[in-house]
Amino acid sequence: MPSEDLIAGKIGIGTTVRIAWRNLARSRRRTLLTASTVGFAVFLLEVLTALLIGIERQSFDNLINYQTAHAKVYAAGYFENRDELPLNFTLTSLDETEALIRAVEGVAATTSRLAFSAQLSDGVDQITSIGTGIRIRGSDSEVFRIKDAVVDGFYLEEGVEGMLLGVSLAEFFEVKSGDYLTVLLKTRDGAYEALDLEIIGLLGTGFPAIDRNGFLLPLEIAQEMLDTRGEATEIAIRFQPSAAETSVVRRLSAVLGDQSNLEIKTWKEVEEDFMALVEMKRTAQGVFLSIFVIMAIVGITNTIVMATYERTREIGTMMAMGFRPSGIRGLFLVEGALTGFVGGAIGTIVAMLVVGYFASTGIDLNALYGEIDIGYPIKDMMYPAMSMTLFLVSWVLTGILSAIASLYPATRASRLRPATALRYV
Repeated sequence: MPSEDLIAGKIGIGTTVRIAWRNLARSRRRTLLTASTVGFAVFLLEVLTALLIGIERQSFDNLINYQTAHAKVYAAGYFENRDELPLNFTLTSLDETEALIRAVEGVAATTSRLAFSAQLSDGVDQITSIGTGIRIRGSDSEVFRIKDAVVDGFYLEEGVEGMLLGVSLAEFFEVKSGDYLTVLLKTRDGAYEALDLEIIGLLGTGFPAIDRNGFLLPLEIAQEMLDTRGEATEIAIRFQPSAAETSVVRRLSAVLGDQSNLEIKTWKEVEEDFMALVEMKRTAQGVFLSIFVIMAIVGITNTIVMATYERTREIGTMMAMGFRPSGIRGLFLVEGALTGFVGGAIGTIVAMLVVGYFASTGIDLNALYGEIDIGYPIKDMMYPAMSMTLFLVSWVLTGILSAIASLYPATRASRLRPATALRYV
């Protein structure tokens, strides 16, 4: 016997779900096809998003570890002219300034660097490069991870005259560790200097500014060649892992605020051009991914529309028995949501397996792209991000969007007149 609720035309949520599941099971082929379409869209969405998040995380880590640190302090006027690598905006009293910065809560380490423009020559070819003088005695290795990027030879040692050369520059000159290159430059006063330096090691950071166009040498040698003894163009700062970046920068600004000849810039400000590129890529990829979302929504809508046409007489019978329009509408909304949740679950499970595998083994960029620049400062291997939040949110949103996609056909079904629906053939 029908329950009193059914006779009264009311359907509880439990009964609605059971009826909706039974209706989906009756049309197995169509349900499977729609769920597969949704699952495929969710799979692509989650995998591509995981790749994007992973690439960005690697890029940001590489920028901080090899080029920008978490923040940098410059002499006033240098940052605006940094592309020219000027030597007339330098920092002095380096040890005192570093000690002042290291005393700030959240700061882990500091190091002074001297960046300059130079020509590298092997006696035949000559190329414009960016040289960087670094402190060898501990501090640079505490801020940057250059040691980890030495792919041939050794890291610089105190008291040894030599350089670390980017791997792409080494390929250009066809040199290796142990060979010599000549450094040609102009001092701050415009005098020309030249020095033959041994290549102590080769650097493969994945960061184009270093690998293709950079070399590193001891700070004291750079200062002597440039006639800038005791000076540097920047002080790089690494924060403690648990420190909040915004809070540390605010404290640093307060400490350095009394010194009008200094200015502090975060790594995002230092790499503002790259961050703008990242935003452009995010927008483009967002448009691309939205296509798959639309594809899934269209599939759900089409399935529910077909169901309303095929079950017109059934709908008419239910309404003739006293079912309310809200009950009919809710039934089709639940069918759409269930289809989305099932398809989303399939796509999410497969995506988790794929992303989990490549998150541990990595994706070989050399096999995919060779020497092509993909626009991100990463090298060799790319690791997608294994984010449970991404998978859970994607799955839940799939069910919600599927229910929304069912709203039109569900509303249409609820507005049918019983007499008209019963005569439908």
